[in-house]
Amino acid sequence: MYFKRIGAFMICGLAAGVLCGCGGGGGSGSADPVVWYMRKPVDNMSSYDVVMAEANKIIEEEIGTTLEFRFIEYGSYDEKLNVLCASGDKFDICHIDDTAKFQQFIKSGVFLPIDDLLQEYGQDILEKQDSISADFSKFEGKQYAVDDQGAYSVAQSWVFKKDLVDKYNFDYKNVKSLDDLEPYLKLIKENEPGITPIHHELINFINQDMSYSYVDGIVFDEKEERFVLNYELPAEVEYFRKKHDFYKKGYIASDAISKDGSSERSSGKYAVFNNNGYYSEDGSKSSSFSGFPCVETFVGNTVIAPKTSGRNAISVTSQHPEKAMQLMNLIWKDDYLLNTLAYGIEGVNYTVNEERTKELGKKSVNVQSGNKQTWAIWHNWLGYLWGQWDSEWNSAESLENMKKTNENAVLSKTMGFTFDTEPVKAEVAKVIAAAQEVNKVISIGCMDDFETYMESACNKLRDAGSDVVIDEMNRQYKEWKQSNSGQ
Repeated sequence: MYFKRIGAFMICGLAAGVLCGCGGGGGSGSADPVVWYMRKPVDNMSSYDVVMAEANKIIEEEIGTTLEFRFIEYGSYDEKLNVLCASGDKFDICHIDDTAKFQQFIKSGVFLPIDDLLQEYGQDILEKQDSISADFSKFEGKQYAVDDQGAYSVAQSWVFKKDLVDKYNFDYKNVKSLDDLEPYLKLIKENEPGITPIHHELINFINQDMSYSYVDGIVFDEKEERFVLNYELPAEVEYFRKKHDFYKKGYIASDAISKDGSSERSSGKYAVFNNNGYYSEDGSKSSSFSGFPCVETFVGNTVIAPKTSGRNAISVTSQHPEKAMQLMNLIWKDDYLLNTLAYGIEGVNYTVNEERTKELGKKSVNVQSGNKQTWAIWHNWLGYLWGQWDSEWNSAESLENMKKTNENAVLSKTMGFTFDTEPVKAEVAKVIAAAQEVNKVISIGCMDDFETYMESACNKLRDAGSDVVIDEMNRQYKEWKQSNSGQ
């Protein structure tokens, strides 16, 4: 079953309602816009027409085409992108952050190799691209996507609702572990009946001795230099055991497994939750995302691994791949276009902070947040992250900190290694499916008996073929290491 684009401002979708919150037309009447799929960044994108009209003035003038975003609801994006690609839907660009899925798409012939397109139409991308990400989207010597820029090592934090911290005079800055956090959760449980003490997606466990792999459920043990089952690492097991204890004590919502993570974090119903991927010392990043005042405590930095980055790929069904590359390059080149697509329109989606602008010597904006936010696309989904204007999303200082974090972060020993799933592709698919089946229960802690469930989860992964996959991953890694003796 194929998609048919039937008009610039018509609703688009598969018969079963595949797309949600689809973008409208190109904005300036272009009959053949560049179509770009990505996750819907915020629930309310009602400023679509006005933002795209402004952006497409520039795009049409510079490269003779227009842009049409098609947004898919956040939680169903991966599944629906699978359907789109399998059906042969005609589109130009899609954003994809699952590396294993990305490689599967490459092998299925879904994406174009873009080396020649980059050389001819992507000079600004090549000039501004971080050297650390240059090989993230290469497969068998060819490049298949333009990688996101960003904090490849993510500075993560615990985020606290500021009014509650102030009310109970809680010393959040000295929280270094879940044990340190527990007395505060108990206090909230006993005294704030309308507040859930902690959001179930508190934080991914920060462990400098492991990095995530291309296959869900399997991680790389940096000390032992081998791939292993995620839930057999002692430190990981202890972390999730503690979350199970929190669940039993009522610190995590009893119905957490049915709740959407993104909207719940900004609901104001949680005393403690995770950040949106980046730590800000003054809490401004989380305050902007949540729509209410927050404070944060730094937890740690993730290891930089090949799986870190998302990317934008060009579909083989694109009828004008040259225009698609020209568009991406233009966004990397033109800071005003980048920031318009990210922040929206002055006076509608943001105001200029004149005092801060004068202080910095560069543009600073005040963006809408929470339920007032009618437009947002994260800069790194679009292009040149470091070209963004100073704002509550990322202040000039936080951007500088991200750069420093990248420069000083721990690099996984797997950097440069690409796992070829072909020899075990059936097992990889089964292992990923099995991991996705158990991951949410484990991360929330909502099992009846922890030990029994963990044993069952590991057996489920083994039954799916994890031992076969791990053996193949370790074999390929050893061969790669031997042929790259300097790595």
